[in-house]
Amino acid sequence: MNKKSVVCFGEVLWDNLINGRRVGGAPLNVCYHLHKKGVNSQIVSQVGGDREGKDLLEAIQSLGVDTTFVTKTQGYPTSQVVVNPLPDGQVTYEILENVAWDYLSFDPVVAAAIKGAAAFVYGSLAARNTISRDTLFRYLPLSSLAVFDVNLRQPFFDKGLILDLMEQCHLLKINDEELHHIAGWRGLSGQTEDVLAGLLRAYPKMSEIILTRGVKGAVYYSRQKFLSLPGLSVKVVDTVGCGDSFLAAFLAHKLAGKPVDQSLRQAILLSAVVATLEGGCPIYGPNELGVMQQIVWSGASLPD
Repeated sequence: MNKKSVVCFGEVLWDNLINGRRVGGAPLNVCYHLHKKGVNSQIVSQVGGDREGKDLLEAIQSLGVDTTFVTKTQGYPTSQVVVNPLPDGQVTYEILENVAWDYLSFDPVVAAAIKGAAAFVYGSLAARNTISRDTLFRYLPLSSLAVFDVNLRQPFFDKGLILDLMEQCHLLKINDEELHHIAGWRGLSGQTEDVLAGLLRAYPKMSEIILTRGVKGAVYYSRQKFLSLPGLSVKVVDTVGCGDSFLAAFLAHKLAGKPVDQSLRQAILLSAVVATLEGGCPIYGPNELGVMQQIVWSGASLPD
């Protein structure tokens, strides 16, 4: 698999699930699954100088994720999230504020890494505080492939912030709910393809959009291509990290020079596998993934 580097910016935290706490945070999840796909990836974040921060750093490192750019602060606690499962397998989140990653400062060494990386992944949650937001906006112009994984989390977003972050991205990753919000803000309507086309017209820097639709599959849209693929039916344990694993798989194959349809199929596959496991960074290996591929794809042949 491709060895090009990817830098991910944002939250690292403890997801406090019913069955215990798990390492979490959308950009960290992406970083983890990129690592599992053989891509050199680094997470830019911050933990507190508390016991939770020490444990979190150790847990992240045990997953094989590079924590070189994870700093410590004595001023703010390590982030924690309460994850509340719903009967349909979806989840709600209670995200505590004024935590360590809300206060990320600009680092010239990180800036150099972003400039040299094949991609820079960021979301909207880490921009809820002006300190980390200002740092993010200083980093964004340095990236040759800025990937915005929207990840709307109530009440930590507003129209202005999301649209400003969209202006800086080359590749936009959204889900159906996020597309509904953004289409309304931009005054776009019609079929999905029409709305996506409207977004590309509105944002000249943006060249690609991937839309995740859960069991309904996923859509890829660029100025040259529109592709829609069906999803997979699996027994869902939880949906934590499914979108993050989707993005990681898509990016890993894209950076390896694979065709869009193959990249999208592999993204759908990995997100389906993660849905059958618990937490955003579940343990799985190549053999598990290969077996699951045969099970969940209903006998269809997937390219390697």
